[in-house]
Amino acid sequence: MDSSPANHVTSSQQSALFRRFLTNYFGVLDEQVLDEIFSQCQWLELEGGDTLFSQGDVGDAAYFLISGRLCAIRQASDGSRQHLGDIKPGETVGEVAVLSDDVRGATILATRDSVVVRIATANLHSWFMQYPQLLLQTAKLVIKRTRANNTRNRQLRHISNITVLPLSNNLDLLKFRREFTAAIARCGKVVLLDPQSVDQQLQETGIAFVGKQDSERYRRLSAWLDTLEAQNDFVIYLASAGDDAWTQRCLRQADRILLLANASDDCLPSMCEQRLINDSTRQGYNTDKQLVLWHPCETAMPSGTANWLQPRSWIKEVIHVRQDEQRHMERLARIVTGNAIGLVLGSGGARGLAAVGVIQALEEAGIPIDRVGGTSIGAIMAAGVALDHPVSQLAEKVRASFRQNPTTFFDLNILPILSIFQGKQLNRLLQSVFPATMNIEDLWLNFFCITSDMTSNDEIVHSRGSLWQSVRASAALPGIFPMVRLGEGLHVDGAFMNALPVDVMASFGAKRIIAVDFSYLPNSKPDFDDIPSSMTFLLDKFFNNGRRRYLVPTLLSGFIQSSLMASSMKNMQSRADADLLFSPEVGRYDLLAWSLFDALVSIGLRHARSVLATSVIKFLPQVH
Repeated sequence: MDSSPANHVTSSQQSALFRRFLTNYFGVLDEQVLDEIFSQCQWLELEGGDTLFSQGDVGDAAYFLISGRLCAIRQASDGSRQHLGDIKPGETVGEVAVLSDDVRGATILATRDSVVVRIATANLHSWFMQYPQLLLQTAKLVIKRTRANNTRNRQLRHISNITVLPLSNNLDLLKFRREFTAAIARCGKVVLLDPQSVDQQLQETGIAFVGKQDSERYRRLSAWLDTLEAQNDFVIYLASAGDDAWTQRCLRQADRILLLANASDDCLPSMCEQRLINDSTRQGYNTDKQLVLWHPCETAMPSGTANWLQPRSWIKEVIHVRQDEQRHMERLARIVTGNAIGLVLGSGGARGLAAVGVIQALEEAGIPIDRVGGTSIGAIMAAGVALDHPVSQLAEKVRASFRQNPTTFFDLNILPILSIFQGKQLNRLLQSVFPATMNIEDLWLNFFCITSDMTSNDEIVHSRGSLWQSVRASAALPGIFPMVRLGEGLHVDGAFMNALPVDVMASFGAKRIIAVDFSYLPNSKPDFDDIPSSMTFLLDKFFNNGRRRYLVPTLLSGFIQSSLMASSMKNMQSRADADLLFSPEVGRYDLLAWSLFDALVSIGLRHARSVLATSVIKFLPQVH
């Protein structure tokens, strides 16, 4: 153990909790067994940032978490750290090493002030010999946990305590807390705490600011907060704008920290903010920090967000909220509580225009979109969604933009050495919708897109920086359009690496993921013996009343289809990992049929309506 947790003075409430946890864990036990277990347990108190045990340590004990929060971190041989998951009250940790007589497979950190019960290996072995049902139940729970961790390749953090840290004194906190609490209430039972409400409910002036030096009052407050957490799905801690004992406690209690600021305020971090964040980082808290920029109700689009993020390396992401916009506040609530809905749009050339129909069907069904990402044409369409326009306005923008055919004859390269097309038409198309000054972080919805870096042979996820350039790079099919220089890399179409990036959306914490795949084609055999000549192909395409016989790719669409094949195995896994999959039947449409916007949208709309009519997936949180 890297640090030495202090022995904890057990309260009657915590003893009762432990008894209930044991019953839930092992089943009904008689009083003699419970008394024996209690007599051989050690109660420990961890501060936020403490290490319970480290990867590679001997498995000398198992632990029950009574209150607080722990997280499991595994360090790979290359030094990278992977967050394996959270341990919440009522759960155990460390029993695998005990059962297998092996070393610890991960490091366990306290992300908040926590109380744990330690059960030594020797005692566990003795209990297992005396009470075989305990061993059987433990083994079942280990297997169940392993299966749960592998569900859809997704690791969702358990969020119950949310700290709101105001960055200035001129925020309308009364308005924010009212609207934010109402939005969180749609996700579960919630209570909001500030110093005044704490003092009032405990009927003791100043107890919210009590420090650890006053151990009796401090533990009384801690026990009461534990009770509130057990009684509610979410506890919102409203911190002070300054550095005081209440704010310090709020930060220690947080599963997620929201730094709240008016978008019109000074973007430079104050000394107080820097000190608070540096202190929490130094103490080892593994807590996500998100910047919430609150915009005036007349704001059309955010701007200048990079100025907020550049001096704040501690910010994981920014969330934009427009005042008096209920759906924006509800989107914030779903993101911070771990209930975000993500939309992933795949590659597929002009077939991706069918996304407009799918989005219309989602809007009709009342399914909101909180995060959006995509690859190639999916990146372009996803960026349009992230502008947060009504679907009717999105449709008009897409229709008008793709009248500028990006693969028109007039954009051909005279010397097609690097690419067949110059890319100027595609650039104009993108810049007509996404201004050159707009960054990804300036979008209302959190957005990402995928590119393939030819200098490093890596898949690159773009969630900040120039929007139009990132989207342009994601659609830069080698040989068709020029590659794009971004940073130190040369970027081309992301479909070569990840044509349907469901896994990337999962890494951003989306609880429900909707995927739209335009590239999937069932295995089918051609019904002709020989590849047609160019003249036969043209006659079949233009003079056969739409009943084409030779469904073979042209030179350009063959390039696109080849890029889709490059990541086809990963694409199948992505389809399986999505919670809801749309796969419109657009396979008979040419990958460069940009002029067939209305037909493709109609197919997407009909298909999505049909899928939603039979779907049993619940997308919005079910409030109990």
